[in-house]
Amino acid sequence: MALISLLLALLIERVVHLSAKLQLDNVLQRYLYPLLPSFINQGLLGTLMIIALPTALMYSLLDAISGLYYGVFTVCAWLMLLLMSFGGSDYRRDYRQYLKALSRNDLDAKGMYAGCLDVNSDRFCSTLLTEAVAQQLVWINYRFYFAVIFYFVLAGPVGLTMYVVARSYHKYVIQHHSKQLNRSGIHRVMRVVDWLPARLTMFGYALVAEEQAALPQSLRSWRDVSTPEFDLLGKVVYLASKANVKTDKCYDYTCYLVQLAKRNIILFVTVISLLTINGTII
Repeated sequence: MALISLLLALLIERVVHLSAKLQLDNVLQRYLYPLLPSFINQGLLGTLMIIALPTALMYSLLDAISGLYYGVFTVCAWLMLLLMSFGGSDYRRDYRQYLKALSRNDLDAKGMYAGCLDVNSDRFCSTLLTEAVAQQLVWINYRFYFAVIFYFVLAGPVGLTMYVVARSYHKYVIQHHSKQLNRSGIHRVMRVVDWLPARLTMFGYALVAEEQAALPQSLRSWRDVSTPEFDLLGKVVYLASKANVKTDKCYDYTCYLVQLAKRNIILFVTVISLLTINGTII
C-alpha cells in the first residue's frame, strides 16, 4: 500500500498544489510551536518532546481509523499526509520567480528571490550566486521530496510525521529562536535523521548524472561524519554537473540541476517499485 499511496500522491501533487497554509510545516509553525515556548528552553529533551507529540498523535489517529470502511480512511490519511509533507509551495513560487529574473538578467530581482530561497546574495558574485542558489534548490528538493519519500517508505506515516516535524521545527527555531539553535539540539537531531537519506540522494545524483566524477565523492561521503550533509550534497551535485553545463549560462545551469533532481526522484521511485514487487517492501 505504501507504493500505491506514494504514486498517487506524486500524481496528485503534480496536478493539484496545496496552499502553503495547508502544508504541514506551516500548520505546525502557526498552531503548535508557539504554544510550547517552555519546551524550547529545555534543550534536547524539549526538542524530542516537541517532535514526539505530533508523532504520537498521528499514531493514535491511524490506529483509530484502522480498518474503517475497508481501509479507505487509512489510505486517505496517508495521501493527505504525503501531500501536506511534499512541495514547499513558498519555495516553488520563489524558484519560478528567480528563474524569470535570471532569464531577463534582472540583478535586483535575482538577489531578492535568492534571499527568499535562504541564500544571502550579498555574499556572492553573479556566477557564485547561481551556484549557491542551485545548491540550495537541490537541498530543498531533498528535504521536501527525497527525504519525505524515504521516511514514508521506511517507517510509514508515523516515521514521515517524525521527519516533517523535525524539519519544520528546525526552520522555526532558525527563524524565531536563532540564538537558542545550538541549545535546542534540533541541529543535532537533523544531522542524525538526514544522515542516511542524504547519502542515498548523493549516490543517486552520481548515478543519474553523465559526469562520473561525482561517484567517488558520493562514496567518500559515507565515511565523512563531520561535514554537514548540505555541503556534502553540494560537492556531489557540483561534480555531477560541472562538465555538462557551463556556469556562465546561469539559467541553463539552474534548470539542469533541477532536471537532475527529477531524475533522481524517478530513480528512487523505480527502486522502491522493484523492491515492492520483490516483496522486500510491503
